[in-house]
Amino acid sequence: VLLCGSISWMFDTWKYLNMDELMYQLNAPITGTNEGMILDYINACIPAVIIVILLVIAVLFGMRKKKGYHLVLGLIAAASVLAAGGSLKYVWDRLDIGNYSKNQSTYSSFIDDNYVSPNDVELKFPEQKRNLIYIYLESMESTYSDKKDGGAYDHNFIPALTNLALDNINFSNSDKLGGAYPTTGTTWTMGGLFAQTSGLPLKLSIQGNEMAYQDSFFPQLSTLGDVLNEAGYKQYFMMGSDAAFGGRKNYFTSHGDYEIDDYYWAISEGLIPEGYYQWWGYEDAKLFEYAKDKLTEISKNDEPFNFSMLTVATHFEDGYKCDECDEKQYGDDHYGMVIDCSSSRVSEFIDWIKEQPFYENTTIILSGDHLTMDSDFCENIDEDYQRSTYNAILNSPILPVHEKNRIFTTMDMFPTTLASLGAVIDGDRLGLGTNLFSDKPTLAEELGFDELNRQLSMGSRFFDELDADLTPVWVGDGEYQK
Repeated sequence: VLLCGSISWMFDTWKYLNMDELMYQLNAPITGTNEGMILDYINACIPAVIIVILLVIAVLFGMRKKKGYHLVLGLIAAASVLAAGGSLKYVWDRLDIGNYSKNQSTYSSFIDDNYVSPNDVELKFPEQKRNLIYIYLESMESTYSDKKDGGAYDHNFIPALTNLALDNINFSNSDKLGGAYPTTGTTWTMGGLFAQTSGLPLKLSIQGNEMAYQDSFFPQLSTLGDVLNEAGYKQYFMMGSDAAFGGRKNYFTSHGDYEIDDYYWAISEGLIPEGYYQWWGYEDAKLFEYAKDKLTEISKNDEPFNFSMLTVATHFEDGYKCDECDEKQYGDDHYGMVIDCSSSRVSEFIDWIKEQPFYENTTIILSGDHLTMDSDFCENIDEDYQRSTYNAILNSPILPVHEKNRIFTTMDMFPTTLASLGAVIDGDRLGLGTNLFSDKPTLAEELGFDELNRQLSMGSRFFDELDADLTPVWVGDGEYQK
C-alpha cells in the first residue's frame, strides 16, 4: 500500500516526471525540500498504510485459531505481491524505463564531437567589463502570454514580462514573444541552471555516483562561473530557499566561487528569525528587497560583479500566494494569479535597477529555468503550440543578427550571456551552445530539435568519464585520454 500510494503521489505531484530528472533526484540530497511537499506526501500516503495495517492485524488476530487462517495469510501475501508488481509495471511503462535503459546502453559520440570547452576558445572581454544581473525565473514560460503576443492563452498572465521582452531583446522560436526549448537533462531547476551556465544537459550515467554529495560538481568542466571568475568578476547567487537542495550550492561554489546568499544566509544576517519558514524558505517579496540592498553594497566595489538570483513563488504545485496577489481578478485560478504577481514583481525590480548608477554598465538577463511542472495549468492549451521558456535581455551593448524565428535550447544561453557582456567568442560556440547574437546556426537548427534531443538521450562516454571523476579528452576513433 505504501508503494502504491507513493507512486500515485509521485505522478500526481510530478505529472511530467522523466527518468533523467528522477535519476538525478535519487542521487541528490533532499536537504532543503519544501516542508509542505513532505507533509503532502505523508498526508497522502501514510493514513492509508496505517488503516490497512490495522485491518490486516485485526483480520489475522481474529482468525489466528481458525481453519482458514493460512489461506487468508496467503491471500494477503499474494495481494501484496500483485499490488507491488502492478505498481512497478506502471512506473516502468509511465517513465518508459525500457527505452531509457536502451538509450543509456546505446552510446552516441554527439557530445564529444560537438562540445566546445571555454578552455580551448579565445574569449576577449571589453576593457571595461560589464556587470551581469542574471535572474532565473522559476517555471517561467513565454506560453503564459496571450495569443496576440505569441503566448497560448486568451488572457495574458505575464503582461509586465511580455512588455519587458518585446521592448528589449527576446530570442524567440516565433516572430512574436517566444523562447527556448528545454532538452532532455534540462527540465528541472538544477538541470536548467546547469544548462544555462555550462552549455550541457545534466546527465548521469545509469550507474552514476551521488555527485551532489561530492566535494565538487563536475570539476573538469569550465562554466560561466569559471570564465567570469577568471576574468576578475566577484560572483553572488541569492535565493530564498536552501541552496543545498539539488546540489546547487555545490555547483556554484565549485564553479566560480560564488558567494551563496540563501535561506540560511538570511537567518545568519538577522533578516529573518530562526525558524521562519514560508513556501521553500522565505518569500520572493523579501528576496527582491534583499537583492536591492546587496546590489547597492556590491556596486560600490572596484571589481565587476555577476549577481544571479532565483525566484521561487511560481514553483509547482499552484505557486505561493503573497499579500500582493490579486484574488479579485483571478478567483480560483491560483497559479495564474501567482504568475501574474511574479511578473509584476520582477518588472518593479527592473525599474529599480534602471534608477541605480550601476545600471549603465550592467546587462540584465531574465530567463525561465524550465517549463512548468504544474499538473494542470497547461493541459488545455492547443496541442500544436510549442511551449518555450521565457527570456529577455536588457541593456546589452550589442544587438543580435537574428532575434526571431530561431530554434534554440536553454544550453545556448551560456555563450549568449557572455556575448551580452560584450565578450567576443572565437567561433561563437561554448559547450553545446551557440551565441544567439551571432548568425551561426544552433545545433537545434542544424539537426532539428527532435534529432538533437534523441542524440542527447543516448548514453554519453563524455558524461561517463565526468561521472567517474576523470578528465575526458576526446582524441577520435572512440578513444579517450584520461
